Amino acid sequence: MAKSREQKKEIVDKIAEKIKRAKFLIFTSFSQRGKKGLNFLAMEKLKKSLKEVGAEYVVFKKTLLDLALEKFSLNGGMKAKELEGSAAVLIGYGDLVEPIKILYKLSKENEALIFYSGLNQEDKKIISRDLLVELANLPSREILLYRLYSAVRFPLFGLANILTQIKK
Repeated sequence: MAKSREQKKEIVDKIAEKIKRAKFLIFTSFSQRGKKGLNFLAMEKLKKSLKEVGAEYVVFKKTLLDLALEKFSLNGGMKAKELEGSAAVLIGYGDLVEPIKILYKLSKENEALIFYSGLNQEDKKIISRDLLVELANLPSREILLYRLYSAVRFPLFGLANILTQIKK
């Protein structure tokens, strides 16, 4: 059933409200011609896991998404209509890395799920696909903190050993 102009305006307003609150947007495709896309169960599992890390995965009509992005001058020359396959947006309200890792892990299992690019709301810059993949492959926060701890601890430990040996 076709939507009226008023219904479409309401949808664009809802999209715009989500975009206004978001810290970042990641444009993806979850279905490609000739490839098996995400089924209902996989999509629900993805949405649930993203919600736990402060993000949501939403499917929009490309034209309505373009209208919402134009409201904030966020499209940066990118048009959703030009994206191949069915378009969806990862809308992040918090940390950038964890939601990308979840989506990237699923994209390894399903070839129809493709990253296109992203938009950083804070500085209004486009995030390239290559940078998204790099972020997805970063070690976890805990591992990075341990590496920092080790990098600081071991030289200090060695210095303390040397100083105690000099004293004797």
